[in-house]
Amino acid sequence: MLRALAIILMIIFHTSYDLKIFGYNSINFRTDPLWWTFPRVIVFLFLIPMGQSLQLAHSQSINWPQVRSRVLKLTAFALLISLSTYFLYPTRWIYFGTLHCIALCSLLALPFINRPFTSILAAAILIIPLFFGFKWPWPKLGHASMDYIPALPWLGVVLLGIASNKIGLHRISIPDFKAKRFLMALSKHSLLIYLLHQPLLFGLVWLITKLLPPQT
Repeated sequence: MLRALAIILMIIFHTSYDLKIFGYNSINFRTDPLWWTFPRVIVFLFLIPMGQSLQLAHSQSINWPQVRSRVLKLTAFALLISLSTYFLYPTRWIYFGTLHCIALCSLLALPFINRPFTSILAAAILIIPLFFGFKWPWPKLGHASMDYIPALPWLGVVLLGIASNKIGLHRISIPDFKAKRFLMALSKHSLLIYLLHQPLLFGLVWLITKLLPPQT
């Protein structure tokens, strides 16, 4: 359900972003506090259930064939995003975005599954930059990427998801409601939606612009 919420918010955010590109709104996504926070909340909601899923999948022992298949698939799609954005947006191309972060954190988080200190480490990774003026080092190129999600400190959120299973967050029972099956389907196909939603949204806004150009 957390992943489904992240998908819905992601679609809202990217719809607003595409509308800005074509002149339908004047949102400043870099300086407006709400819209600066919005994508970071979305990433948080993706990484918490990712940590929970990793812990559940490898709680007995690490399933290395599954890990290899997952990481190779995510890495391939991450490289596809980098290549496509490099040719489409050469001054803002994505070299380490959300999918890149998820692929790498899928490996980095494995040693911390079922460790008693995981929650402490997660808190340390997230809190130290907030209160001690320290910034975790991570490679950064000279241009402003359209999506930049460094593995540090975001690995801390994945570890927080792993640790949350210890208090039973993943066992919370959600009563049935009309949209529940739809939301679960969104979550199940989250990677496909992540890859396809932006080209489809951008194309739709482009088509609307061609048919009904905005007033100037």
